[in-house]
Amino acid sequence: MAIAPTQDQLNRFMKADQDAPLVMINLLKFKEKAEYPAGTPDSDISGAEAYGRYGAVAQKKIEEVGGRIVWSAPQHMVMIGDDADDEYDAAALVFYPSRAAFLRMIAMPDYQEAAKHREAGLAFQKLLQCDGSALAGS
Repeated sequence: MAIAPTQDQLNRFMKADQDAPLVMINLLKFKEKAEYPAGTPDSDISGAEAYGRYGAVAQKKIEEVGGRIVWSAPQHMVMIGDDADDEYDAAALVFYPSRAAFLRMIAMPDYQEAAKHREAGLAFQKLLQCDGSALAGS
């Protein structure tokens, strides 16, 4: 399982219409204990807490590029499918006004600095990019 796109996935994203609005469906699995490099202060926390540190910065950056978190919640149970296949802890829907806005956000220095908490906290993630045109005017 991964926490970053493959080069092929990134290339396809960058070749697609950069002005099209999108919604990212985030499916998140946290590490039981965050994994920071040795000597990192305040690092004896859960993966969910580490991801929360990232999330606090990410939410501000999402809003700076004109996006918004539409919905976010912990998972209660798998309703359809094999429980063992995708045992996620949380899900979130995030609207971005364009692919270009998403790329601007991930290039921001303070976003990149906060990404260390994401990496420390996530065991794996699935990120599904969907058409966001239905939310573009709301």
